[in-house]
Amino acid sequence: MNRTTVGGPELGGGRGAGGVLVLVDPAGAAGAAGGEGGSPVVELLVQELHPSVHLRTDDFLRVIRNGQVPPQLPGAARQHATALAATAQAAFAYATGGYQVVVECADAPATLDTFRRESRTTGAALHYVVLTGAAPATPHGLDTTGLTPETTAESVLTALTARTHLLGW
Repeated sequence: MNRTTVGGPELGGGRGAGGVLVLVDPAGAAGAAGGEGGSPVVELLVQELHPSVHLRTDDFLRVIRNGQVPPQLPGAARQHATALAATAQAAFAYATGGYQVVVECADAPATLDTFRRESRTTGAALHYVVLTGAAPATPHGLDTTGLTPETTAESVLTALTARTHLLGW
């Protein structure tokens, strides 16, 4: 059964509000590799949150058709920052429309400032969870050692309900 924005847990904190979850799921942290379709944990989360949107930070880099800079060259940091800002703007546009947005990242973003700024500007909640295969190094980490994608997704949903990974409004 889907968790709905009417009476159920939601990223936005109540009353049908949308919110954004930035979920860092490095390869292998939560079981099977995500492949082209994305993380299995993210897929389970977006099935449980309703209405939901799944955005991948990598997709915002892939859409650059001419002039894309390889990650090891100068200029790549600006390119990555621009793609991250576009991801944040899209995520919060959906959230202000009442959607529960899960932003999938393969690596921890260099900065969450752009997401925090959009959260403050729109008033939509921002959550941040880093799935790890070891003891978490930050309060936003979630140790997935021995967890299946299903139990990991349930742990994330429980943490969202408890607001333990809330970064801002």
